[in-house]
Amino acid sequence: MASSYVSRINQIDAASLDQEIYKVLRSQAKRVTEYQPIEKIDRWQPEIDAILKYCIWHFSLRHGKSTFGQQLVNLHYENITGAKSILYLILTIGPAYARDKLCERGGAGSRYTRYVERFANAVQLLEFVNSLIFLNRGIQPRVIEYLLGIASRSTSTQKPRNIGYSYMTRELLWHGLMELFTVCLPMLNFHYLKHATRRLFAYAKRRADARRTPPTMDPGTNCAYCADTPILPVHAGCEHLFCYYCLAAHFAAMDQFRCFRCDAPLCARNLTTYQPPSSPTATGIP
Repeated sequence: MASSYVSRINQIDAASLDQEIYKVLRSQAKRVTEYQPIEKIDRWQPEIDAILKYCIWHFSLRHGKSTFGQQLVNLHYENITGAKSILYLILTIGPAYARDKLCERGGAGSRYTRYVERFANAVQLLEFVNSLIFLNRGIQPRVIEYLLGIASRSTSTQKPRNIGYSYMTRELLWHGLMELFTVCLPMLNFHYLKHATRRLFAYAKRRADARRTPPTMDPGTNCAYCADTPILPVHAGCEHLFCYYCLAAHFAAMDQFRCFRCDAPLCARNLTTYQPPSSPTATGIP
């Protein structure tokens, strides 16, 4: 048995769905005429809007008791008649059509435009007052329903609204992960992890006990880390050269690690600026 009680949220949803259906049809009509001259389309836009609203009414309230939005939430107008249905169509199409035609006829700043703006403001105020009354009474969320004396009724037994929290759960989980990454990632020592992984999967034998030769630089010398021409070349205990910032960045993360090419141990205290063999002895960088 149908229930006489209708929740406020269902009635608001029905009105919102009706508006969305009209907007979808209007956007599709604009896409159909997008290659036509704009001035001709704008000239006939009020008529196009009126035809769309008539089609919505024709396939819903003319042969039934509910709009498309009400059908989606299992509502209908229990006390609507043929005469009220026609008045519903007139009140839906008439004011908007008259407003658009008067504004088109009068232009900006004309007397017609001022009258239309005052009338639109009065209608907005009336809608606001009716919304306050609706929150108190729980029926007739739109002025047109109040004027025609029609109210929504449920077509089925009223049941509690089923609320799905799966989307909300996914959003909360995603934001939680983002906050975790934002807080924890800066605390991870990626240089240390990189070297630890490299030591774990290294295939070359360590040559820590090999005789160390002084590094030399020629036009083909590249940084042992970034494989580019060394900028401010430095070394730290092996025969390979590094960019100063490449080596300093690693020493900022750890005091000791192994060379990427020869696997020799490099210490921060051995960080030394490269000097050609003909120049004086290199001096350490503090």
